[in-house]
Parts: sequence; C-alpha cells; structure tokens
Amino acid sequence: MISRIAMITVLGLLVLSGLLCVPCSADLTALTSGPQTIVKADTAVLSGTDALNGSVTLWIVGRNYFATKSATPDKKGDYSFTLKPEETTRFSAGKYGFLIQDPGADRGFEIGPLSWNDGSIRIADLGKIITNIGSPATFPGDITPIAETIINASERTDVDDIFTPYYFYVEEPAIHINRVDSAGNIPDQTTGEALLITGTTNVGTENLLQVAIKNATSGDLITSQMVPVIQGPNSNQWTYSLDEPGLPAGTYTITISEQKYTSEGTASARIHVLEYRIANNSSLPLQPELPAGMTTYGVLLPLLISCAALAIIAIIMLVTVRK
Repeated sequence: MISRIAMITVLGLLVLSGLLCVPCSADLTALTSGPQTIVKADTAVLSGTDALNGSVTLWIVGRNYFATKSATPDKKGDYSFTLKPEETTRFSAGKYGFLIQDPGADRGFEIGPLSWNDGSIRIADLGKIITNIGSPATFPGDITPIAETIINASERTDVDDIFTPYYFYVEEPAIHINRVDSAGNIPDQTTGEALLITGTTNVGTENLLQVAIKNATSGDLITSQMVPVIQGPNSNQWTYSLDEPGLPAGTYTITISEQKYTSEGTASARIHVLEYRIANNSSLPLQPELPAGMTTYGVLLPLLISCAALAIIAIIMLVTVRK
C-alpha cells in the first residue's frame, strides 16, 4: 500500500516537474496602421502577455531590414515594443516577420544572430553558427522562408527557446480622393455651394492630413487645413469641408498630403467652380439672341443715340411753343 502511494507521488512530481519546464510562449497584440498592415513612418506598438521566463526578444525580419529588440516583462508577464516613425521609415514594402523569442524555462537565450563582415546574418546556438540567412539586402519580398529558417534553429535538442511568428505587410503611405475621373477632376461646383471632399488612406489614425487648395492658374494658396484620419470599416478615411459660400468661380488644385513621409503620401485633383446662374425660370423674360458678330454694346449704342436725338427735339419744340 505504501509503495503504491509512493509511486503515485513520484509520478505526480514528475508530471508537475515536466509542466514547470515547458517554455511559456508570449502572445502578441498589435496597434498598427491597419489590420496586419504597417505603413512606413507610422508608429506600431506590439504588446504581449504571459512572458514569464524573464526577458523577451523581438526579431524584425524583412526586405532590406533586420533588427532585434529586447524587453523585460512586468510581474504579470506583460511587455511592449514601440516601433517609432524613425524606424518604420526605413522599412521596405513587403511582408515582414516579427518573431517573439521566449528564452524558455532556463531563462536564457540559446539562439541569437551574428552580424558578419560581408553584411550577412548568421544564426548561432550559444555562439556556434548553425546557418547563414544571408544579407538583408537579398531578403525576398515574402520573408516567410527566412523567418522559418530562424524558427527551425530553436528545434535543436539542446535548445528550449520558443519562437512565435507574426507577419505584417509593410506599405508605402497612400492617399486617395473619392469621385476623381480619369482626367484627374472631381465633379464641378457652383459658387455659393459648400464644398465637401472625401477620400481614403492607409496611414494610421494618429496622423493628420494637410488639405491645400490653390488657384490652378497662378498657384496662389487659397486655403489650407489639417484634417484627421478616421478609422473605417475597410480602410481609414478622411473628410474635408468648406462652408458656404465655398470657392469663387475658377479652377483649383486640391492637394492632400501626410506630413511625415510626403514623397509618397500625396494625392491631388482639380475642381472647376462655375458662376451661379438662374436657369429655366419662366418668370424672367427671354433674352433675344444677337446676330453673329454683334455684341450687346453694338445694340445699345444706336438706341442711346436715338433717345438723345429725341430729347433734343423735344427741348427745341418746348422752347418754340413758349415763345
């Protein structure tokens, strides 16, 4: 009886010991420009929980880019990485891998990168080179194969590091104006009307966009305003409005741009503002159509001369009657 109890106790301790030795993976949530998207020059915040084995390392792997960052979780295992615009500006468009590395139960990292003189990155196990993933300049637009090579290094028998991969698409900033035709024009406006222009963008909601309206002929700035980026169901949105009476008659160029990466994040269109005219109003007398080549001045001048002559004749007759 005692031996059976002792055996059960030993087995229980072994199971418990095994559970305690299992590395804790670190879950990740992301605050980015859009779902699974990071736009260059936007801020990205990657946060996680359940990192209970000491520090956590973030591997960032993408076309023309490689970096690692470390964070120390709090007592609850929560941690956070903030990628600032100065860093994301250096990203290249394509699929990026963000690998969370947990050191495992031994609380020490076995797998790490080594930078070589030729620009390549070697993956090592406690300093012993395992594989060469090449130079970031040669990384493909889809980084998945490179990321999997790094992850596979943690499957060695002497390694208890655990990698959890997350993938995001890096995009150039882009702004679009709604209702723009193939010629680059938005629908005509009429003087006296309020102006409303809307569009979409992939930049994050922490951004402000600048809307500038210039005279298309002279290039003079008519008005300028900053507008916020609003989260939309499929893509982020922006709206610009100008209250009545709107713009004077003329042709204008409207430019919308983000302020952190202006070489790419710009859109423009032209708008024609027409003079307001009353049309199809039966209460107004119809104006006769003038003969070809004749102006309004050419019609009025003879009438004025005739009226003046009649006035002179009337004065002469009045003087004669009085005498």
